[in-house]
Amino acid sequence: MSPQPQWQQDANRHSQLVDPVVTIQELSRFKPLRTTRVDYALVFTTAQGGLDTFLPPSRPSRAEVATRRWTTVYEVDMGLHDAGAVLSLPSSNDAFLFEVTLTCSWQVLDPAAFVSSGERNVPALVQRRVDDAVRPVLRAYAMEDSAAADKEAQQALAAAGPLGAGAGLHVRCGIQIRRDEEALTHARELRDIEFARQKLDPQHALLMREDELAAERALAQGQHEHRIELQHQNLGHERQLIRGQQELELQEIEAQKIQYYAYYLERGGPAALAFHLAQHPEDARMVLENLRADQTHAMQNQLQVALQAFGGGPGRLEEHQLDELRRQTMNAARGALMPDGAPAVEGPARDDASDGHGSAVEGDAVPPAAPPQEPRDGTPPQDAGPVFGYRPPTPPPGR
Repeated sequence: MSPQPQWQQDANRHSQLVDPVVTIQELSRFKPLRTTRVDYALVFTTAQGGLDTFLPPSRPSRAEVATRRWTTVYEVDMGLHDAGAVLSLPSSNDAFLFEVTLTCSWQVLDPAAFVSSGERNVPALVQRRVDDAVRPVLRAYAMEDSAAADKEAQQALAAAGPLGAGAGLHVRCGIQIRRDEEALTHARELRDIEFARQKLDPQHALLMREDELAAERALAQGQHEHRIELQHQNLGHERQLIRGQQELELQEIEAQKIQYYAYYLERGGPAALAFHLAQHPEDARMVLENLRADQTHAMQNQLQVALQAFGGGPGRLEEHQLDELRRQTMNAARGALMPDGAPAVEGPARDDASDGHGSAVEGDAVPPAAPPQEPRDGTPPQDAGPVFGYRPPTPPPGR
């Protein structure tokens, strides 16, 4: 009965291996070599740490087994095996991970190198080497740049050289970079939305265009109405300014009228009658009658004063005072009874006397010009001239 090995995999040609060392058998002088498969390589170890390799179909003879004093024999599968894995490596944003799909084939070329390397999981070895080569590259790319990241990762993996050469392996490896499933789902949804938008009825685009045109027309109309409203406001402001200016001009005209009327009304008598006649020519008869009545009343007053002066009584004047009074009385009577142009009684001139008929003396104020008429059609007021073509004469200076 042959001895049992220390390590044995129940592996056949169709088995998926991760460790090419199928069995490990301890050797001794009293334990003969167990029969092995012809397609496995044998790696014998010595007590001093040496390694002797017999590639298939070579096998050591019984004499070599008895004399070489090997301590252990390793059966190494040198067939071609496939492996695959999916790695999740971070992008430039830690929240998003690239999916790195790894597919590789591996084969032991140097059984002694593999035994001495201590590796017992070839796919794990390949994954570590791929991670070391690809991770720094993917860190520089965002999730949306998966195509550029895939190209750069392929170049970095090729530049890394044979992945399992140090362990006596021949590894052919390929990788594929793609977005994670959440990002792919989002991209598919966006694509479906875009396809659905492109399949919309063309009339929908026309309706959208009509809405845009309606919005543009509404905007233009609003701007036009705003301009009209501003024009109305400006016109109203201008009207208010003109109205205020006209009110100021009317106030000035009223002030001129007050000054003009006050001048003649303050003097009374003939001046007031002449002013009324200028305003109302149809009242000429009434004005003349009033004028005669005023003259008659003035003469009576003068006569009464003269009689009181000439008569006796406590207010009688002296003789030297009566001479001048007689002369003035005679002149006044002659002026009232004789026609115009008749010579008056000579007498000493009086510079400070009045003729008794409302004539102005020296020092009287110059009468103001006729007030301008109020504008009726909105035009600026102008000097209307004398009323009804009549301008009262300037009172003569004292004689």
